[in-house]
Amino acid sequence: MRLRGPQRGWAKITLGVSILFAVVVFVAFSLTGQPFRGAAGGVLVIVAGIWEWRRKRKDEIRAERLESEAGENRRKRQG
Repeated sequence: MRLRGPQRGWAKITLGVSILFAVVVFVAFSLTGQPFRGAAGGVLVIVAGIWEWRRKRKDEIRAERLESEAGENRRKRQG
Protein backbone atom coordinates (compact mmCIF):
# COMPACT_ATOMS: atom_id res chain seq x y z
CA MET A 1 0.00 0.00 0.00
CA ARG A 2 1.41 3.37 -1.00
CA LEU A 3 1.00 6.61 0.88
CA ARG A 4 -1.31 8.97 -0.94
CA GLY A 5 -3.31 12.07 -0.33
CA PRO A 6 -2.74 13.94 2.90
CA GLN A 7 0.64 12.38 3.74
CA ARG A 8 2.27 13.57 0.54
CA GLY A 9 0.27 16.75 0.43
CA TRP A 10 1.56 18.02 3.78
CA ALA A 11 5.16 18.02 2.60
CA LYS A 12 4.24 20.15 -0.41
CA ILE A 13 2.06 22.45 1.68
CA THR A 14 4.80 23.09 4.25
CA LEU A 15 7.29 23.81 1.46
CA GLY A 16 4.83 26.26 -0.07
CA VAL A 17 4.31 27.97 3.29
CA SER A 18 8.07 28.29 3.72
CA ILE A 19 8.43 29.91 0.31
CA LEU A 20 5.52 32.26 1.02
CA PHE A 21 7.08 33.21 4.37
CA ALA A 22 10.41 33.85 2.65
CA VAL A 23 8.73 36.24 0.22
CA VAL A 24 7.02 38.04 3.12
CA VAL A 25 10.36 38.37 4.95
CA PHE A 26 12.02 39.79 1.84
CA VAL A 27 9.22 42.29 1.20
CA ALA A 28 9.08 43.37 4.85
CA PHE A 29 12.81 44.06 5.02
CA SER A 30 12.79 45.71 1.59
CA LEU A 31 10.09 48.12 2.72
CA THR A 32 12.23 49.12 5.69
CA GLY A 33 15.19 49.80 3.42
CA GLN A 34 17.16 46.61 4.12
CA PRO A 35 16.75 44.45 1.00
CA PHE A 36 19.98 42.51 1.56
CA ARG A 37 18.89 41.39 5.02
CA GLY A 38 15.52 40.48 3.55
CA ALA A 39 17.16 38.45 0.81
CA ALA A 40 19.42 36.70 3.32
CA GLY A 41 16.48 35.92 5.60
CA GLY A 42 14.39 34.74 2.68
CA VAL A 43 17.12 32.45 1.42
CA LEU A 44 17.58 31.04 4.92
CA VAL A 45 13.86 30.27 5.21
CA ILE A 46 13.75 28.69 1.74
CA VAL A 47 16.78 26.49 2.48
CA ALA A 48 15.21 25.36 5.76
CA GLY A 49 11.93 24.62 3.95
CA ILE A 50 13.65 22.57 1.27
CA TRP A 51 15.66 20.69 3.88
CA GLU A 52 12.50 19.85 5.81
CA TRP A 53 10.68 18.83 2.60
CA ARG A 54 13.51 16.49 1.62
CA ARG A 55 13.56 14.95 5.11
CA LYS A 56 9.81 14.35 5.02
CA ARG A 57 10.03 12.89 1.53
CA LYS A 58 12.81 10.50 2.60
CA ASP A 59 10.71 9.42 5.58
CA GLU A 60 7.75 8.75 3.27
CA ILE A 61 9.89 6.70 0.89
CA ARG A 62 11.34 4.71 3.80
CA ALA A 63 7.84 4.05 5.19
CA GLU A 64 6.60 2.91 1.77
CA ARG A 65 9.54 0.54 1.40
CA LEU A 66 9.06 -0.96 4.88
CA GLU A 67 5.34 -1.33 4.28
CA SER A 68 5.87 -3.12 0.99
CA GLU A 69 8.47 -5.41 2.56
CA ALA A 70 6.07 -6.25 5.39
CA GLY A 71 3.32 -7.05 2.87
CA GLU A 72 5.70 -9.22 0.91
CA ASN A 73 6.70 -11.10 4.07
CA ARG A 74 3.02 -11.65 4.95
CA ARG A 75 2.35 -13.09 1.50
CA LYS A 76 5.33 -15.43 1.78
CA ARG A 77 4.12 -16.73 5.17
CA GLN A 78 0.58 -17.26 3.91
CA GLY A 79 1.38 -19.02 0.71
